[in-house]
Amino acid sequence: MSDFHAIEAVVNIYFKALHEGKIELLPQVFSPHAEIFGYYEGELVTLKLSEYLNILKRMSPPNTIGEDFDMKITHIDVVGDIAHVKTQYLYQALNYVDYLSLLKINDEWKVVNKTFHHD
Repeated sequence: MSDFHAIEAVVNIYFKALHEGKIELLPQVFSPHAEIFGYYEGELVTLKLSEYLNILKRMSPPNTIGEDFDMKITHIDVVGDIAHVKTQYLYQALNYVDYLSLLKINDEWKVVNKTFHHD
């Protein structure tokens, strides 16, 4: 599998986990040292991965509240063993843009940083 396709596969697992509430899938996607940054309703958010997972566990997944799957990759940039992925998706009536930074670690692509914005 090419790096490009492997990165797409990782991000698609991320989308599935978010949309269906399958939070147990996210450790396949994220490095255990990953950090999450952004603004949620105007407040700065800085989270360790475990904090982010705990928040997601308490939320209703979009597929259980009638939201259609509306998640897509809009850009992938790969240089050697690093990648930058831009995504857009609907999550609980908010439109998000994520920038995911990935590293190839032990021959697997992992998200090491997520920066997000929502409207």
